[in-house]
Amino acid sequence: MAETPQLSTRTPLLSVAPHEKTRSGNGSIIRIDEVPIQRYNVCTLSVMFILVTVFCERFAFFSVLHNMVLFCTSELDFTSFQATITCWIFTGTVYMVTPLIGGYIADSLCGRYKTILGSGFIFVIGKILLFFSAGDFKNWSGYDREDVRKALFLTSVVVITIGAGGIQANIIPFGAQHISHMGPRAVQTFCHWYYWARNLGSIASSSVVYLQQETHTFCWGYLMSMLILVAGLVILRVGQRTYKHVPPSESVLKKAITMCWNMRRKERDHFEVSQFETSNVYDINNVLKILPIYGFITVYWMSYAQMSTSLFLQSAELDLSIDGVNIPPAFLIYFNPVMVVLCIPLMDIIIYPLLIRSGKSPTYVQRIGIGMFLAVLALCYAGGLEMFRKQHDHFVQEGTNISYNASNMSVFHQVPVFSLLGLSEIWTSISGLEIACTHFPDYMQGLITGLFLMTIGLGSFYSLILTAIVQSAKPDWYPNDPAANGRMEVIFFIIAGITFVFTLIFVLVTRFGYTSTKEESKSRSIGPHNNLISENA
Repeated sequence: MAETPQLSTRTPLLSVAPHEKTRSGNGSIIRIDEVPIQRYNVCTLSVMFILVTVFCERFAFFSVLHNMVLFCTSELDFTSFQATITCWIFTGTVYMVTPLIGGYIADSLCGRYKTILGSGFIFVIGKILLFFSAGDFKNWSGYDREDVRKALFLTSVVVITIGAGGIQANIIPFGAQHISHMGPRAVQTFCHWYYWARNLGSIASSSVVYLQQETHTFCWGYLMSMLILVAGLVILRVGQRTYKHVPPSESVLKKAITMCWNMRRKERDHFEVSQFETSNVYDINNVLKILPIYGFITVYWMSYAQMSTSLFLQSAELDLSIDGVNIPPAFLIYFNPVMVVLCIPLMDIIIYPLLIRSGKSPTYVQRIGIGMFLAVLALCYAGGLEMFRKQHDHFVQEGTNISYNASNMSVFHQVPVFSLLGLSEIWTSISGLEIACTHFPDYMQGLITGLFLMTIGLGSFYSLILTAIVQSAKPDWYPNDPAANGRMEVIFFIIAGITFVFTLIFVLVTRFGYTSTKEESKSRSIGPHNNLISENA
């Protein structure tokens, strides 16, 4: 049986391409370009059902996220700061807390398919509440109750957080398990097309933004996105008989706690650790090895989180008119998913296969580092754009029930920002997902995917903390009044600087912090699931 490559705790992570080496049956190392490249048919019926569901779910989610700041400020009388904080709490929770819970439920109790369906039902309930919070209470009931609308909105946000988080933690490993037998290259292809469907849903959600902008009401846009979500769940249910189901097993977290307690007792009583507990050690050890990498990714998501908040506010203060017709402030956000949708087929079909054949395919952590650096460039550009924006003439620009003190610079000057963030997402985010889907057994993938999604949530909370500090120390920096300019360029440069410093530390840690000798590697026993790739294994 093929031996699984190992990652010692001091292995140089930047030295090996993720698919450059495999171990043959006799223990020799062969290069992937010495093996005939297989054709990966990932468009099986079951995977197609799953990808369509991903599209519908992301359509419903981004139709809430991308216009949340505008909805809060124009309909619920939030300040820009309050709306930004609400958006970041929503994003942080939906990616940080609920995916871990959803992954635990799927891995240990219900299985992924049932957990996805149940989370989808919860998501639909949240969309219904959101529809009513955006409704015209004055025409419906004869009077307007802003307190009721705010209560409905906040309740809907909580319910949507639970539903969306449960789906995200499980739908990626649920799809990957259908083609995992075809090898890591097939899983990489699935992760690419998952991301393609995800961002296509984000682009399609622009129709909701346009509808809300043109009709000056939000409820019908939310209703349309809710119907799309229901259609996605129906499609997922139709494909039930085609799916490969992995039964739930004991939670890795529970095993870790039990193992630590038992080892403490055995150490006290001088007993040997059982083979079962030795197997658990490898599972837990693999999780611990991936935590530092995911820890650095959290800083990248702090930069990425600016799209729906700080960059949105910058869009509103640029000239939104095209031939006299104003486009929605959230329109520029869609250049990010457009870039992802255009580049993923190019990366998957042309660039990565060429790199693999030439033996120069970058490692997972090299790709993550490239993405983090691109995010730094994006925010530096945003800071420079903000400085130039203030030097131009200003005029009063009418938004949805709000007047902004806008520059006469076209909003399309923001295109490079969102394009760079889209490219960075391909390198950083997809690589993080591939690690979860290729380097861990099926019964752990829900947990690991939840940990990866948790990095997105932590990035949003980092943004929240930084913004709160800035608001406390320099209240005039953040434009709470739409007529104010603020000092947004300083905020952009601060976040870019933090991301750049952590990118350098990430490169140094992954380059020099994991060194080992062949003798040390040989002295380590091989675990059943210790399958992170290393050079010295």
